[in-house]
Order: sequence, then C-alpha cells, then structure tokens
Amino acid sequence: MIIDNLSYEVKKSGETVNLTPIEYKILSVMVNHPEKIFTREELISIALEKNFDGYNRAIDSHIKNLRQKIETDSKKPAYILTVRGIGYKFGGIKGKAE
Repeated sequence: MIIDNLSYEVKKSGETVNLTPIEYKILSVMVNHPEKIFTREELISIALEKNFDGYNRAIDSHIKNLRQKIETDSKKPAYILTVRGIGYKFGGIKGKAE
C-alpha cells in the first residue's frame, strides 16, 4: 500500500483504492502518527470535525470499510489495528506498506 499525500491517493498492488474523504482522513492521520493509539473520540474529532452529533461507535463503520478496502484480509488486519478497550492504531510502515 502506498499513500500519496500530495495527490490524496492510496494504491494497493498498483491499483488506486477509492476512499471516501472520511476514510482518507482517518488513514492519513494514523499513518502520520504510527505509534499513537487513537480513541474513537479522537478519530471522530479528526475525521468528522464539528459535524458529528452521534454515537462514538459510528467510527467503527468507517474503520470496517477502510479495512475492507486496504487490507489483504480484513479479518486479520495488518494496517489498521484494534487496541482493545482503547481504540485503533496504524500497524504498517509510515508512508509505505506492501
């Protein structure tokens, strides 16, 4: 997987992955802070900004969709990892993953 922040494109196996703006924001911030564990609230604040007035588990749907698009096996993710009881973190290499 290659993430190009200049063109806002994500490529997996040479093919462009079509991400929604919210999915791209989530992935981009996680890639740029690979050691950080993000809570749902932090991801909502980053990806949805002030426009969100709902249940914090809504971010889980975005994570699920993102995993389906970028992971080889979304049931065993390598890039978007769950940290039980806390949230999510990026498991790949910053800016580049295969």
